[in-house]
Amino acid sequence: MTEKIKLHFQKIFEILLEDGKIIIPKERATKLWKKTLNDWISDDEMILFVRKGSERRGQIFETSCGRKIMTTDNTPAHWVFKSIVFNEIEHNKNFIHDLIINNNFPISFIRKRSEINTLIGKMVADKETRLNIENWKLAHIDRIVMKRGNNITVEDYKQHHNKFLDLSNMYLIDKSLSGLAETQLFNEIIKEYISKTGTGYNI
Repeated sequence: MTEKIKLHFQKIFEILLEDGKIIIPKERATKLWKKTLNDWISDDEMILFVRKGSERRGQIFETSCGRKIMTTDNTPAHWVFKSIVFNEIEHNKNFIHDLIINNNFPISFIRKRSEINTLIGKMVADKETRLNIENWKLAHIDRIVMKRGNNITVEDYKQHHNKFLDLSNMYLIDKSLSGLAETQLFNEIIKEYISKTGTGYNI
């Protein structure tokens, strides 16, 4: 039964890919960004992001080892996809660091009253960053779920940050078809496609 359903999802995926209703990052862009992302995660002086859209965005707290963590919604992933895949910009760790410390890295789509003191400068994204305005839904292949409890380690935050912002874990799908992105079988097909072809969006 599952295999039959997967075959139907496979055909749907092929049609959507051919019609430009799905965009997968190119391998070159993914690899270049992966190096920067690894440099970011390895630098203990740089803030890591944790996606917690229901909480106050822009809050900074420290892990037991002193690594600083900032709460965000899904905005940073939108910024990464838009600037690297669409705008073809290559970022290095120092540039990212400067954006963050100068409050220029967009980490939220809106600012609530309770976030006046935490979302400052350009931490609220402009319209150019919002892929949903362009009728896209940004989807993650592997779900971004932060571990809960009192025994969260800095390694847990690093893994979350990596999965959250790794282009190889992202794709765009037409917003009217966004429900497909919530289906595990559909995401498995996309993962298999990337693994076999190593190719994505043809800029």
